[in-house]
Amino acid sequence: MSVRKLIALLAVSFTAVAGVAVYGGTASAARQGRGPVTMTVQSGTLDVLAAPCGGRPLLVDLTNPGSEGAYVDVFITPERPLVTSHDVISTYVPPNDNVVLRAQVSAPLGSAGGTHGVSLRLGPRGPRQQAAVTVTPKPSGPGADLALGGPVSASSTHGNFSVCGAVDGNTDSEDWSTRTGWNDGTRTVFPDTYTVEFGGPRPIDRIVLYTLDSARYPAARNGLKDFDVQTLGSGGEWTTVSSVRGNTTGRVEISPDPVVTTASVRIVALASNSGDYSRIIELEVYQDA
Repeated sequence: MSVRKLIALLAVSFTAVAGVAVYGGTASAARQGRGPVTMTVQSGTLDVLAAPCGGRPLLVDLTNPGSEGAYVDVFITPERPLVTSHDVISTYVPPNDNVVLRAQVSAPLGSAGGTHGVSLRLGPRGPRQQAAVTVTPKPSGPGADLALGGPVSASSTHGNFSVCGAVDGNTDSEDWSTRTGWNDGTRTVFPDTYTVEFGGPRPIDRIVLYTLDSARYPAARNGLKDFDVQTLGSGGEWTTVSSVRGNTTGRVEISPDPVVTTASVRIVALASNSGDYSRIIELEVYQDA
C-alpha cells in the first residue's frame, strides 16, 4: 500500500467511545493537537404525530475539542414509515466549539402507531447511533381536535414562522415566534387566510381560535380584530358560519348551529388590532359527538 493511500485511510478512520461516535483525525493532525469530533444524539424518545405538521426536530450535537476546525458528514437513515428532512448533513465544526444540527422527523398521514428508529452515522464508515421515535396516529372521531397536525395552507407565511405553527397543539402565547404560532407574510395587506383540511367530510361542533395574547403582546393590541370563520361545501363553495368583529380577546369559540359537515375550515382575517399582521396561535376544530 502506498503512503498516500495509507494517509487517506487514516484520515477517515472512525471509532466509538462510550456510545458516542468519534471522527478521528490523521496521526499527523493528532500530533498537531487536533482532537476528534464527537457526535451526541438527543437522548430520549421523539414523539411525532402521523400528519403533515406532526414532525419533530431531532437534534445532533457535534463537538470539536481540537485546535483545528473540521468538516464532517452526518448520515441519517430512518426506518419506515418515518421520513427525515435530510439524508446527509455536511457541516464545518470550528476548533474548540460545537455545532447543533437539526433534522426534522415525520410520519405520513395514515401511518400506524408504534416505535421506530432513526440511524445516524458520523462519516461514511462511522459507528451507528439509534434514535427512538414514537409515532401516534392523527386523532379522529368524537372529542378529537381534527385540525391537529394539519394538513394546512395559508395565503402567505412570514419567513420567521411555519405554516404548521397554528396546528401544533401549543396554545401558549408566551411561546410566540419561538416555538409556535402563524404570522402572515404581507404586512398591512388584508384579507389573509388560514385553512385546515380533514381528508373528508366531518361533522363540526366547535371551532376554537387562539390569537396572540400574552403579557408582552396582549390581544387588544396584537391579536386578530375582525375575521370570518368559513366552512367548505360539497360543491366547493365557502360559507361563513361566524363573523367576529372588534375582538380583543385571545380565545374565541364558535359553535355552528346547526352542526356543519365539512372537509375544511378556514379563517379569513380581515383586520388585526395592530393593523399590520394576522396572528394565530392555534386553530382547533372539534367533532364532539
